[in-house]
Amino acid sequence: MGLDIYYKFILAFAIILLAARIGGEIAQRYLKQPAVLGELAAGMVISPFALGGLLHDPIILNLAILRGAFGLYEFSPLEIISEIAVISLLFVAGVETDVKSFLKNSLSGSAVAFGGAILPFIFGLLVTMALYHDLGLAGWLFMGATLTATSIGVTVRMLIDMGRLTTKPGIIILVAAVVDDMIGIVILSIVLSMANTASLDMLNTSKILLISFGAWFALLITGVRWNRYISSYLLAPFRKSGTLPIAALLIGFFVSYLVTLINLHPVVGAYLAGLIFAATAEKEEILEMTRPIMLFLAPFFFCYLGMQVQIPLLWAGATLAVALIAVAILGKIVGCYIPAKLVAKLGHRDAMIVGVGMVPRGEVGFIIAGVGLLAGAITRELFGVAVAVSIVTTLITPAMLKPFTKRKSVTVPTSKDISPDK
Repeated sequence: MGLDIYYKFILAFAIILLAARIGGEIAQRYLKQPAVLGELAAGMVISPFALGGLLHDPIILNLAILRGAFGLYEFSPLEIISEIAVISLLFVAGVETDVKSFLKNSLSGSAVAFGGAILPFIFGLLVTMALYHDLGLAGWLFMGATLTATSIGVTVRMLIDMGRLTTKPGIIILVAAVVDDMIGIVILSIVLSMANTASLDMLNTSKILLISFGAWFALLITGVRWNRYISSYLLAPFRKSGTLPIAALLIGFFVSYLVTLINLHPVVGAYLAGLIFAATAEKEEILEMTRPIMLFLAPFFFCYLGMQVQIPLLWAGATLAVALIAVAILGKIVGCYIPAKLVAKLGHRDAMIVGVGMVPRGEVGFIIAGVGLLAGAITRELFGVAVAVSIVTTLITPAMLKPFTKRKSVTVPTSKDISPDK
């Protein structure tokens, strides 16, 4: 294998970033839509199933999948870059979050998460049962599970683009998306156990539930209670060299890996790591240097996500896809709107921002569908349907959200906004 192969990966990385930037600019400047919508659309245009297919190159404008590398069936270097990009996005979102507001809205966010996970799961299960009678219980459960978890990466990017990250609905969405991801992991473990053993292992399910929420709570409390020690022992050694923010980001990547050891997605660890540093005195310094890194990398993730869309495969299960997209949207909005109104005491507009903001499934839907395919619980046709649900819910959410964000939501005050004489 010559060096030209490595150089092609550099070119592929540059082209995807450039396409994402152009798509984002067109969406923002001319269509008055969030940049993330243009980045996703750009990925669909340059994907190997569209313009990229004209080149017939395995790397440039392609998914660049290596088979058999590192003992894996499939391995994609570009997918690793996309993971790095979304981790940086969630880390910055965590640092930008006001920790006290996060804790204050934890009950409301958890209620929103449970409502937004359970209702779509039931809807997805019933719709698949009605249209695919012979699929079997494991397959029905997997298709229901693909509708549960919100894509926190997509949601955070939209909130940042719309200037809603620090509003009360934004904080509730962040809490809910983190809890939602853990609920999705628990549901996935239950369904996978049933697919493999045809029975439910309550002990293993309870173990995953306790470990997931325990780790989440421990990391959060670490940032709140021991932020002075974090500043003194983890950050201070890098202050003189000016690399303190970079050290914080590297710790974020380290935490992102650690949470995978307890079956959580790396983005959850990235966000929680960001929350740890959000409570430190160095918060603004960290943001000043890490935000440009995030703004550089994040478009790559969304453009690469758009490149996964394989339009021809979607037609095979079009009826189920349309039905699941409808219940995926309805289930999330209704399931999140009700607790946002009743528990969080939000008004109609802000409750709708929460409900609609929780709609994107994105990469989480891909993960659950991929596990179902490898487990033999669903067919490639149904995998295509699950991908369609993830992509469509991600694509339409910015447009659905825009009417509710025309007027500014109430911003949650931080400690910097409150002077002693007020």
